[in-house]
Amino acid sequence: MAVSSSSPLSRTLRIGIVGFGPFGQFLATTMMKQGHTLTATSRSDHSQLCARLGISFFRGMNEFIEAENDVIMLCTSILSLTEVLKSLPLHCLKRPTLFADVLSVKEGPREVLLQVLPEESDVLCTHPMFGPESGRDGWNGLAFMYERVRIRDEATCSSFLHIFESEGCRMLEMSCEEHDKLAARSQFLTHTIGRILSEMEIESTPIDTKGFQTLIQLKDSTIRDSFDLYSGLFVHNKFAKQELNNLALAFEKVKQKLEEMNEKSDLSMQPL
Repeated sequence: MAVSSSSPLSRTLRIGIVGFGPFGQFLATTMMKQGHTLTATSRSDHSQLCARLGISFFRGMNEFIEAENDVIMLCTSILSLTEVLKSLPLHCLKRPTLFADVLSVKEGPREVLLQVLPEESDVLCTHPMFGPESGRDGWNGLAFMYERVRIRDEATCSSFLHIFESEGCRMLEMSCEEHDKLAARSQFLTHTIGRILSEMEIESTPIDTKGFQTLIQLKDSTIRDSFDLYSGLFVHNKFAKQELNNLALAFEKVKQKLEEMNEKSDLSMQPL
């Protein structure tokens, strides 16, 4: 059962969301349920949706930055992070603020955050290992990775992490490098297989096995994500390139074994 945000372990936060797309909206729903105050800004106009949700939406970056958020949560695409960060009028920050990203790769964003943000800003790199589909029935048991990159205000950082802990997430503290190494083999590989299946245009048949139905589900779930997200997993994770090579080599090995078996079968069928 989720712990209330009134727990002594946490306090109510004012959280500003940069990038109010589907994932930002997904996280915002639970944060609002817990009683946090939210503001948002985005390239697209989400003012009507935010009004229905009780979230203050700012079209102007200056007004958003001046809103005195305890936390600014970066929900941009991986590819646009640097551009978005540099567009923020950081000189308008009225006090030290915790910046937390929720991107699917970690080493690259970590370096960008440290380079662009003011020295007095705290930095927390995170990756909720779930999304609107896998987390639609709650977050209990789902993994949440984080690294305290530069934290001075422990109370604010702990309160932000408690949002996910109180929903039952498995809290995994690890370095951004270790995350990317593991994610290249798990998340990137999963997305790559799904994309390959999509290119093959596989569809259900009347004689589907359970295994094939799983492949259909994998294809359908991966293509729901944008190609920008998928390409970001490759371009901004140095370990992904090796995994792509490993996949190609493994495919060639399997293909070679099948061709060898086929040759043996042809020889055995020849008349004496």
